[in-house]
Amino acid sequence: MALTNTLLLALCANWPPPNTTETTLPPPWKWISEHNAKFINSSEYQCDLKNNFQIQYEILRGKRLKIATFPNSKPLSWVTREINGTLIGHGIAFEIVETLRQRYGFTYDVVVPTRETLLNENGSIIYMLVNGEVDMAAAFIPVLPGLDDIVKWGIDLTQFQYVVLMKRPKESATGSGLLAPFEIEVWLLILMSLIAVGPIIYGIMMLRHKLCGHDSGIIYPIPTCVWFVYGALMKQGSSLNPDTDSARLIFATWWIFIMILTSFYTANLTAFLTLSKFTLPIKRIDDIASNEYRWISSEGSAVEYIVKVDNDLKPLKQSMFEGNGQFMVINIDEIDTILKHISSGTLLLHDKNWLNFLMLRIERSITDDKERCRYVLTTDPYLTRSMSFVYPKHSILPPLFNPIMLSYMESGIVRHLQTKDLPEAVICPLNLGSKERQLRNSDLYTTYAVVVCGFSMAAAVFTLELLSTRTGWFVAADLARRSHDPLRGGVVRREIAIFGQPSKAMYPFSHRDNVMNAASATHFPFRGSSSSTSLPSSSSSPFLLLDGKSSLRRFQY
Repeated sequence: MALTNTLLLALCANWPPPNTTETTLPPPWKWISEHNAKFINSSEYQCDLKNNFQIQYEILRGKRLKIATFPNSKPLSWVTREINGTLIGHGIAFEIVETLRQRYGFTYDVVVPTRETLLNENGSIIYMLVNGEVDMAAAFIPVLPGLDDIVKWGIDLTQFQYVVLMKRPKESATGSGLLAPFEIEVWLLILMSLIAVGPIIYGIMMLRHKLCGHDSGIIYPIPTCVWFVYGALMKQGSSLNPDTDSARLIFATWWIFIMILTSFYTANLTAFLTLSKFTLPIKRIDDIASNEYRWISSEGSAVEYIVKVDNDLKPLKQSMFEGNGQFMVINIDEIDTILKHISSGTLLLHDKNWLNFLMLRIERSITDDKERCRYVLTTDPYLTRSMSFVYPKHSILPPLFNPIMLSYMESGIVRHLQTKDLPEAVICPLNLGSKERQLRNSDLYTTYAVVVCGFSMAAAVFTLELLSTRTGWFVAADLARRSHDPLRGGVVRREIAIFGQPSKAMYPFSHRDNVMNAASATHFPFRGSSSSTSLPSSSSSPFLLLDGKSSLRRFQY
């Protein structure tokens, strides 16, 4: 019987596990002292079992854990060293650890990795977890792909958005104010309509002319229709007077369209010039690489891991290979070093919460109001990652700690701890409402471009006119075209037979409207006709106008 009691006592002994990282839970039996065992009936031995709640509550009591953290990640976590060399953890992460310590009754030692990186390299925090050097990592570590097989993630505590801190540019990236009211797609559609409507109007009039006969109204040529379309856009009047209902409806429809379009443009332009809207040249991560910006990021951040391991930030990887990117140890207390980089035009890539604390420190260190808000954050994040504590792959701690951390997250305590030291208002917003919106030289850039392009095109056309005047190629081409016209070809050939070919001194681009303004002009130069050719006193030609013995006044095709 004594041997049986001894065996039962050994089986019911509640020995705690020697290592907290073992996955095997201790036997759920209550330890019974030798004094109480003497009063137990030898024939009916009793063993009181603990429930799961008691086991989880007491499993870490009296244990000493090793907790790793980042030493310079204020305000999330940082470490100070006491006189005796003991490391003390601070920040939001260790406020959560303190709650866990009070709940489970364990103690801990803070361990700092020798390398601040999330890569699985010697001395990193991930390396320490994989090799069992620490029991957990109390830090806001982003949940990264590729690490699920070697570590165990805790509950998602919050999400971090990664943005860019840059020097505030002097000019808005919107560009010219004259182009701001419409997007580029709208401008392209307006340009397409200007090009297409003129020929469409001409085509409809020609179609009606062919279907309804030659006496179906006036047909305006294509240049006249195109000029009407452009003049209506500029709200200029038109001398065109279509005499058919279909043409009138087409003209009225275009006028209504232009009236609505110009009204929208005027209203949006007024709003743009009135409101102090400011845009940055960086909206996506591709803008950093395409514009060859120089940038820096914190060593050990999610940006470094994704750039070096993952493919979500390929533009940054390419930019780093070109020598424009760099990862370095960035301490929020070293404001002068950070400002030295940003003031030179370098971009700082970090999470938004950390950058808000940095901007708050920068603004508090400035005494001159004119020097405030020299830096700005981009509005659109280029990367979003969940943050959590990390444990070794086979740790028993996540099932114990996750319920408490979940209550932290769902109740908003983590979010409150993140923002409790930040002002409610946005620090140095993108649109500074205190500044008046004044027209800048860049707002009139489109005006300058239109003037330069207009004068350049006029100079090019003038050069063509000059060349054609010297060579007479346009007159010859015009006569050749009209000679094949079934309506006018016979008249043109008959007049050329009488008077000869016109001289190149005639106006080339207005051959049918050439007018001899000099009343004393006695002749109109022709080539190929003899001076003795007698002119008829009256002409049946619809384009030769002779008035008795007076000089030739008009040569009209």
